[in-house]
Amino acid sequence: MAVAGAPAAFAQGNPAPNPSPTVPPNSGSATGQASQVNQPGQASDTPTTADSQTGSENKANNNGNPADNTGPSQTIIVTGSRIARPTLESPVPVTTVTADDLLARGNINVGDALNELPALRGTFSQANSTRFIGTSGLNILDLRGLGTSRTLVLVNGRRHVTASPGDYLVDVNTIPDELLERVDLVTGGSSAVYGSDAIAGVVNFVLKRNFDGLKIAGQGGISARGDRGSYFGSVTWGHNFADGRGNIAIAAEYSRVEALWNVDRDYLTGAFSGRNQFNLAEATQNEPTAGNGVPDNLFFNGVRNGTIANGGLVTAVCTVTDPTQLANLARCRASSRAPGPGTNGISIGQRYVFMPDGTLVLSNPSLDFRDITTNFGALNPSSGSSNTVGGLGSTLLDTGQLDPMLERMSVNLLAHYDISDAFRPFIEGKFVRIRANQEGQPSFWQGSIVSSLGASSDLRCNNPFLGAAALATLQSIGRCLNPATNTFTISRFNVDFGGRGELHKRDTFRIVGGVEGNFHNDWHYEVAVNYGQLDTHLTSLNNLYLFDINGNPAGFNLAIDAVRNSAGQIVCRINQVTVVDPRCVPLNPFGQGAPSAAALAYVNTTATRTERATEFDVTANLTGNTAGFFELPGGPIRWAVGTEYRRETARSVFDPLTASGGTFLNAIQPFLPPAQTVKEAYGEMEIPIVKDVPFFNELTLSGAARYSDYNTSTGGVWSYNGNVYWAPIHDLRFRGGYSRAVRAPTQSDLYSPFSQNFAFIADPCDVANVNNGTNRAANCLAAGIPAGFVNNPARTQSTGYQSGGNPTLQAEKSDGITLGAVFEPRAVPGLSFTVDYYRIHVKQLIATLSAQTIINSCYDLPSINNPFCPLINRNPTTHEFVYPAVKSGPVNFARQETEGVDFDLAYNHKFDGGSRLSVRSIVSLVFQRTNFISPTDPNFADRQLSELGDPRWRGQFVISYELPSGINFRYQLRYIGKQTISTYEAQHSFQGRPPTNPDVLPVVYYPEVTYHNFRIGVNVAKKFEWYIGVDNAFDQKPPYGSTGTGAGSSIFENVGRYFYSGFRANF
Repeated sequence: MAVAGAPAAFAQGNPAPNPSPTVPPNSGSATGQASQVNQPGQASDTPTTADSQTGSENKANNNGNPADNTGPSQTIIVTGSRIARPTLESPVPVTTVTADDLLARGNINVGDALNELPALRGTFSQANSTRFIGTSGLNILDLRGLGTSRTLVLVNGRRHVTASPGDYLVDVNTIPDELLERVDLVTGGSSAVYGSDAIAGVVNFVLKRNFDGLKIAGQGGISARGDRGSYFGSVTWGHNFADGRGNIAIAAEYSRVEALWNVDRDYLTGAFSGRNQFNLAEATQNEPTAGNGVPDNLFFNGVRNGTIANGGLVTAVCTVTDPTQLANLARCRASSRAPGPGTNGISIGQRYVFMPDGTLVLSNPSLDFRDITTNFGALNPSSGSSNTVGGLGSTLLDTGQLDPMLERMSVNLLAHYDISDAFRPFIEGKFVRIRANQEGQPSFWQGSIVSSLGASSDLRCNNPFLGAAALATLQSIGRCLNPATNTFTISRFNVDFGGRGELHKRDTFRIVGGVEGNFHNDWHYEVAVNYGQLDTHLTSLNNLYLFDINGNPAGFNLAIDAVRNSAGQIVCRINQVTVVDPRCVPLNPFGQGAPSAAALAYVNTTATRTERATEFDVTANLTGNTAGFFELPGGPIRWAVGTEYRRETARSVFDPLTASGGTFLNAIQPFLPPAQTVKEAYGEMEIPIVKDVPFFNELTLSGAARYSDYNTSTGGVWSYNGNVYWAPIHDLRFRGGYSRAVRAPTQSDLYSPFSQNFAFIADPCDVANVNNGTNRAANCLAAGIPAGFVNNPARTQSTGYQSGGNPTLQAEKSDGITLGAVFEPRAVPGLSFTVDYYRIHVKQLIATLSAQTIINSCYDLPSINNPFCPLINRNPTTHEFVYPAVKSGPVNFARQETEGVDFDLAYNHKFDGGSRLSVRSIVSLVFQRTNFISPTDPNFADRQLSELGDPRWRGQFVISYELPSGINFRYQLRYIGKQTISTYEAQHSFQGRPPTNPDVLPVVYYPEVTYHNFRIGVNVAKKFEWYIGVDNAFDQKPPYGSTGTGAGSSIFENVGRYFYSGFRANF
């Protein structure tokens, strides 16, 4: 069930393989410093004073260098608040990572580097961005695993235009590397300060100010296997003028990462040799809930799909009703799955594959997983696994990529001029062009090609491309007994048709202009106008052309129906007598490589999609304090007020043929939602109760509230928070807070057009399933479905349904609690330690019900008078599903809960001889991450914690050391705790429920994993740095057949050992 808020996409269902059961120096400087890390709890936003960072010196306090922390504290804006504070202390949990630390890796992608932090889940990284149509190459952040749509991403404290029209998701590939100063991650609801979407927290990218000088940088990398090459180059120029009152900085960057193909990592994908995975190997009829002690799944190498082949696969006719028949039918595979006498038959026919020369050959695997006992003697015996070890079936992975190609070109401009302290205009501008190329699985058919307009014809037995020997083999296995009139079906994975590639171009333009200034002593104002625009163009290659725009058979449907004309030539049947379609070229489907280039050019088509999204955001903020006319024992009250107006637009349109459903892609209707606008006002206050008295070095209360008024069904919503900050002594500080945050439904949530999808749906009213629910039998009868009903099509082929938006959605709401402590002992300068507890509960969560869940809920609730039954579409006579079988859409009904604690230890020390040591360790321990997604039982929990992608423990340790000579060393360790291979509930008790399948696997967990990265660099005359490094030095591979490309499995690195080298030159 979709709850993560990932971009929506629609695609023809793929015959997916069976899964496992379920740093350089700072800007313009060459100081020779090793990469520094911020001390925890010390996070600042862009300074409101001109705090110069010149080309010769850049020693920002927030880098945590103890030798530099000698001046008076600055007044800065802390991420998570709009109130200027006199210290670098934050009342909310903040993790700060400098750009130096992020970029001190072979990975030139900031998003993937961030996803390695324990607080972020790699839900949308480069490795798994190819899961949906049109999303290849995106990097979208997901704090705490609550979903990408519940993490608010800011740049300099302001919103950024989306990378997915209709959803408010920022592609962090658009963030400039060389102008980035640091990234602040705020845990907990921050909607009172920043507005919608900040349910899990905020990620704020803070850019450098007052860059002065010229900096040229370059880096290249390559894996130990000679692939996945990466290239990065940048030029950054900045200049201070008017005695430091003005500055302009321009940065141009180019980067490219080459694709990593499935065939490049056969040991992971099994592209050639067969997949390495757990596979169903044992099943027992009426097995007790506690299991029988025999693992259902075992780990195998060389696994292939037994039901589809690259050249085409045919299954022999073998329907037996008596086990004794097996011995007399050579075309049947000997199997222990034979039904008992008097029961319905089951097909266990031998499988044959067309070879490149057109002959039909027995696929004789060493293991056929149909040979297991499942429902022995049942009325309707169910199938076992369709996979094999060995044989001639497809691996399904001999095309496609593990990681896409990504190319990025960007130009960024930052400028300001302080006309006076009360009037300081500023501007931020950027243009980023991103190209991403991916190749997925080719088109395929299993029996028939299915589109929204109908199914294509099966192959005729008198097809002239079918050789005499192959025809004879077909007849020997019960097919084509009357070639003149008979048809037969094949299952073909069309590798030779070309992979379904996607070529993406995304242009992002953003400009921010405004003015800020100080007046009345410490009062500060800012007014800013923020406009962003995204334009995308998608080209989707090698999609089968099935029907013309009027719904008439075309392309592939015509080309596979070949016949000889009066001259003996093989032609399309439509042209046998009169040439109706002169473009039609008959296609030979019998064997890999058999189709001609001309035929492929006729049956393949290219789909295109254009998109645009815009964001117009106007903000006005005013901050000040009561100094001069009222103060508490702790000092003056500080406050902030402001208002915001935001307007979002979206547009996404496929070409007319694709939109009509005439291609292998699903029918995808234009997305043209109305604009979404919101008017907001907020206020924030900080009350210093007392300070500098025993046990109360500081006691401060703070709170904020925001009212947002949307032009959609959301209407008006409040968000608010309250915090307390107490320092009993100077060295120790405690903080805690409560927040109410909101996420307004997006344009996609509200207005997505109903589009086509496919799924295998188990009909609850089918005789095989009707007794699996207490109310099913009675409700099915009440719905007019007779007892003993068999929904044969639903059993044997995927069913079409529709999914779209829901214009009546309300805002999601969350309640969050944070408690923490910061320890900075004066006795050990440079040492700091923070611990922060968080708990976030999200309610009214917007979730899309699966087609299966909707159908089950209709018949499992106490009566059929419920919201789900009207969404189901059946033939009134046969009672079978008819298109669309279900209409599915998002609903406010689910909940999410997460709870955990973060630890952050940092130590920075400068030795008397000039050497520097920097150490940092960030660890996350999660106590709970649970979804509540059952529409029939709101308290039924689906545990996510400890499942793949959500380990209980994650950590990162970094140590860097720099010698006075300029030579510096860096080591990073990344730790990932164990995760279950199947669902957590399968082999563990939960909510008082026993394990659902305790012997599903012989092992329970993916093992814990550690990655080790090393880097060495040298600075020459504090102007030039050269470095070399290796990531994943010990070549750690994903465990148990994982490829590292799923929403969860991308937590594992799939490239392997990676070498890189680069330089930074400053002038």
